[in-house]
Amino acid sequence: MNQRFKENSDRCNRMNTSIESLLKFVNDDLLAQPGKKIGSDTPLFEDGGIDSLKILQLIAFLEVRSGRKIPDELIVMDRFRTVGVIAENFLNL
Repeated sequence: MNQRFKENSDRCNRMNTSIESLLKFVNDDLLAQPGKKIGSDTPLFEDGGIDSLKILQLIAFLEVRSGRKIPDELIVMDRFRTVGVIAENFLNL
């Protein structure tokens, strides 16, 4: 039981680190409104914070961070709604 708990704890810590890294990238490099910060559950596209060109930068960041190419069929809006959703879909370790 302790090994299972440790594995879950390690996975949770890696996911939190991934979300923090992704949030930093989105807030510092992608947001169209300087000074505005988002959280992991903030919708990315509803207020125009990220446009179609910035989504390409985001995909490139995810591919480098995960070490694998994201197949075209997985690039759909539902998988990019929030930073949390993105992390679940593309940065699961």
